[in-house]
Amino acid sequence: MTFRRLATSNIRGSWHRYSAYFLSSAFAVMIFFVYAAFIYHPDVVNGNIRGGDSVQKMMVACEYLIIIFSFFFTLYSSSAFLKSRQKEFGLLTLFGMTKTQLRRLVFYENMIISSLAILVGIGIGTVATKLFLLAMSRILGVESPMRFYIDSSAIILTVVGYLVLFAAISLFSLRKVGRTQIIDLIHSEKQPKTPPKFSWVLVILALFSLVLGYGLAFVTNIELFIATALPTIGFTVLGTYFLYTQLSVAIIRLLQKNKSFYYRRTHLLNVSQAAYKMKDNARVLFNVSILCTVILTATATFYAFDQGMKQQTLAGNPYVFTLGTPKNDIPVLLPELVKGWGQDDGFKVTDYAEVRHVRVELKGKQFEDDYTGMISVSDYNRLADILHTDQLSVTGKEAILVNQSRYGMYGTEVMEEPINEKKYIGPMKATINDTEHSMVLQVTKRLQQSVLDPGYYGFNLLVVEDPVIDQMYAASPSRTARTIQLYNWSNWENSIKLEQKIRDHLPKEGSYSITSRVEMWNDYRHATSLTLFIGMFISLLFFIASGSVIYFKLFTELQDDQAHFRALTRIGLSIKEIRHVVTVQVGLIFFAPCLVGSMHTIFAMKTLSNLLMTNVMWYALIVVGMFVLMQTIYFLAARRTYMKKILEEVVI
Repeated sequence: MTFRRLATSNIRGSWHRYSAYFLSSAFAVMIFFVYAAFIYHPDVVNGNIRGGDSVQKMMVACEYLIIIFSFFFTLYSSSAFLKSRQKEFGLLTLFGMTKTQLRRLVFYENMIISSLAILVGIGIGTVATKLFLLAMSRILGVESPMRFYIDSSAIILTVVGYLVLFAAISLFSLRKVGRTQIIDLIHSEKQPKTPPKFSWVLVILALFSLVLGYGLAFVTNIELFIATALPTIGFTVLGTYFLYTQLSVAIIRLLQKNKSFYYRRTHLLNVSQAAYKMKDNARVLFNVSILCTVILTATATFYAFDQGMKQQTLAGNPYVFTLGTPKNDIPVLLPELVKGWGQDDGFKVTDYAEVRHVRVELKGKQFEDDYTGMISVSDYNRLADILHTDQLSVTGKEAILVNQSRYGMYGTEVMEEPINEKKYIGPMKATINDTEHSMVLQVTKRLQQSVLDPGYYGFNLLVVEDPVIDQMYAASPSRTARTIQLYNWSNWENSIKLEQKIRDHLPKEGSYSITSRVEMWNDYRHATSLTLFIGMFISLLFFIASGSVIYFKLFTELQDDQAHFRALTRIGLSIKEIRHVVTVQVGLIFFAPCLVGSMHTIFAMKTLSNLLMTNVMWYALIVVGMFVLMQTIYFLAARRTYMKKILEEVVI
């Protein structure tokens, strides 16, 4: 039998051990290939799509990230495979295989798996590229979808890059093969395990570190972020490490002392085995927990920004389209034209209002603002009908001050100290900018409400009676008085063409201002959706890797567990009880880092909420829930394979 046939036979016989590594590697190759196909696409290279250059740079950065991930993942996987096969290597050496031949065999096995992963990854990537290009065309706003095209450079880069990577890591890992004595290799799985021990000092340190890290995350805000960011991460990482190496063992020891619990049904087996499992796998569980935290926090952050952008756009732009023109009897844009264009394109104009706005300077005993707008109460109430808010009422020289500056990222009020409204109540002098015309008004109330775009029309609006605005509007020069047209129409997210028609109709020269929710939303969607879409693949890759690491560790101890359960069946343990014990042990290894990483993420998102001054915890819970669901599916698949291998030995 040749080495190649022997290597192929070994792979077929131990496919359950190689499957997770193979699938993870193939998935990494697939993502790398899809990104490479986009980078070398002619439309991107020739600059035929808007934003293609920035997207290309983002893709290149992701390619480096994937290669770095593949290096460490493959290195760990190779080491795990070699460690789990020490007895096999000892027997082959005993039968006369030299160290060189043994290393050659292992190299052939690794390269066969790697080559298959490259071929399968490129094959699936070819199909995925078509869908990827369609999705990118929609995100980038390309009128005609990018044609399906795969440049040979993408294939060459993927094949050569990963062949070199896999070969280099395989050669690096082979240094450990053949260095151990034959007797040690054969008896490597029979070395007695020492009972897990712990230190109460380190247990207290673990609790202290986690509580302190979570506490800092809970109270961190913009002012404290620089001082608390690194300590928060440091204490959380330190607490996580001692959680697995010390605190978990201490908890299990306390459970063992609870006799009523410990000696009930299969609890004795579950608890006693859990102590060894947690201690032996402490480093792996620690690394996976930190990896899960990074994945979940990054994904939840991207998701929060993506979902929050629409709410921010709605809060900052109460109307789909706003046109402000200097005081003029002849409107620049007729509403009938907009309604007709909208009807032609399938958009129904649902709201229209025309508002007169005067820019004034307010001076009072405790208030001064050089940029304040003034509108009539009737105009305000028309806008209130559109916005579904409370209407106002003023008489004579009364006025109500409406503040629009306290609305946060997602349309909710930012978390600031309550405003002392009495400070703004009283007589104020309103002067038309650049003129001597003024009027003394009595401000009777101050409220918070987003009415007009504060970027153009001021953070404060003074609502006055209609005769007052008539007088002020007539006395204002054209540069300080404006007529504002406000439009809302259906399906505004996809109405960029309708907006372009309106812009094309406006005079090329003119002193008018435009506020467009459509334009802002498309810019936000382009940035956030693209980042989320690209990052989603990277996060999924890291998720599969974290599950694969646990899978490797699980099957590394398979032969020990088979012997353990075979011995238990001889003393009367039933198949049903074996299934229960296996489910608990496998579930502990799979869900411990999942739950720890989820808890870290919740507190990390609390910090983000404090920094953004708005609540984004709901987005974190959605991402964590999806992660737990995916981890459960991964657990069920691994448990099924693992249970099958255990029962094969037990039934025999």
